[in-house]
Amino acid sequence: MGFLSVVVALVLMNCGLLMSVSVFDSIQDTQESDYDNTVITCKDSDLRLRCGVGVIFIKSARFGHRTTRICGPAKPRVRMDPARCLPDIPLVPKGCNGRAECVIKKESISRPDHCVFTHYTTNYICVPAKTIEICEGDNGVLECEHGKIKILSANYGRTDYTTCLRRRPFGRRLNTECFLQNSLELVSERCDGKYCSLTASNDVFSDPCLGTRKYLQVTYSCPANED
Repeated sequence: MGFLSVVVALVLMNCGLLMSVSVFDSIQDTQESDYDNTVITCKDSDLRLRCGVGVIFIKSARFGHRTTRICGPAKPRVRMDPARCLPDIPLVPKGCNGRAECVIKKESISRPDHCVFTHYTTNYICVPAKTIEICEGDNGVLECEHGKIKILSANYGRTDYTTCLRRRPFGRRLNTECFLQNSLELVSERCDGKYCSLTASNDVFSDPCLGTRKYLQVTYSCPANED
């Protein structure tokens, strides 16, 4: 990042205009899977992440409560209960992994007043990825020519009106906000580091939305073998 860019960024920060800051010049140009991006987002702003190439993989997402020039001072210090003010934000990897772009509304991750913090610090990389969609009742195979399978995101349900539908069922309303919360866990257990064949069915995943034709959507990467 050039000197002028730094000066402009600092001016915007001091004026309260720059609410989400990347420590790199351009997230959009990130291409290498081992290139770290760190974004600091003030607690009163939505959290926004983006990969120009590849998809998001969260390495860490944490609350920050120290005073920063970016987000201003914290509230007066109060005694914090560590059990209730955990630093990690599990919603971020769940909502962003496997996507090229992601926005998480501030209301979704705000903490109670007794948890004093000023910002969120998110560290992520952009990884090359593949996406497979398996229609309900069908089988699919996840393949890595080199490396081993690493599941980034998965959902058994429905989020659009077109996938796995030749025509929309007459007189039937489709649920396009159909999510099975433990899809990622189930697929990861079956596929991480292995050869993987999957069946998209209610018998395997249960039925998150009765009466709606579903599909299994999985996004995964093929990191190189370490041995």
